[in-house]
Amino acid sequence: MDVSNPLRSVSPSVDADVLQVLVRSHGWLTGLKVATLANRSYAQVRSVLHRLVADGLVEVEDHGSAYAYRCNRHHLIYEAIDAVVGAADRVEERLLDRVARWDPPAYAVVLYGSFARHDGDADSDLDLLVVRPDDVDEDDDAWVRQRQMLAAEAERWTGNRTQVLELSRTELASALDRGEALIASLRRDGRVLVGPPAPELFEGTGISS
Repeated sequence: MDVSNPLRSVSPSVDADVLQVLVRSHGWLTGLKVATLANRSYAQVRSVLHRLVADGLVEVEDHGSAYAYRCNRHHLIYEAIDAVVGAADRVEERLLDRVARWDPPAYAVVLYGSFARHDGDADSDLDLLVVRPDDVDEDDDAWVRQRQMLAAEAERWTGNRTQVLELSRTELASALDRGEALIASLRRDGRVLVGPPAPELFEGTGISS
């Protein structure tokens, strides 16, 4: 899945970028504004807009100096398009649903990298940091099974390879003390799914307690 625009998985063309811009906007946009936001040429976008208007997916109004466009949210297939555009957000929801039910529970699970930033493409990995409580052995059968299942499910949901980095709570504290490069990435864009709030988790307060 292209996390920056999941519509490209079903329509790898200018159409996907135009539709994403219009779905995310609740106001009228000129064709030039759509082209700017979609990072596409105006000629490409104009052609797509004309076709989408003809199909009824997009509405058009004459605003005097320019034509303006918006999605027709009453169209029968709008909900399907909206669901695809929002697919990246639902990845976090599904991950949270799974890890919140773990037994033994994780101390923390953090989504980071391109999926957390929503700026990756179809080749991007889904990166997870899983922090294991110190009183859970890394070879614990239940622990290993649920971690492996999470990675397998995430790959089925998205089509993207899932990379799970596992650290014990003590190992995370040591990484914080050493100022490892991973910590800078986690502080910058990590999204905590379960566990302490990000400032507490990534600054080390409460990690070793």
